[in-house]
Amino acid sequence: MRLRAGEFWRYQPAIDHTVGWVALSTGRLLVPESVEAGELAIFESSADAIDFHADADTEFVLGSAAPHAHDLVLGQYSVHSSLAMLRAGEQRIREIHHRLHTEGRL
Repeated sequence: MRLRAGEFWRYQPAIDHTVGWVALSTGRLLVPESVEAGELAIFESSADAIDFHADADTEFVLGSAAPHAHDLVLGQYSVHSSLAMLRAGEQRIREIHHRLHTEGRL
């Protein structure tokens, strides 16, 4: 999304979207707190509208979603739906690493 300095935009999430975040690549937003380029802001859990006021020419990415219905398992660099899926993913990465090393590609 792009807003010029002084512009206003309101985002109304879907009724079940209570998870929201914004990441700025340039500029500064007031939402209502100030968020600057290079920062990521995570909003309080809510389906309320979010008002964006550009304090400078701004580019940003907005994300909103319904909460995940199940607990998630966090790996070092990934997110999985279960410990078994995390272990399977990590094993697959080891297999690929071994193959690439054997082929001389690493």
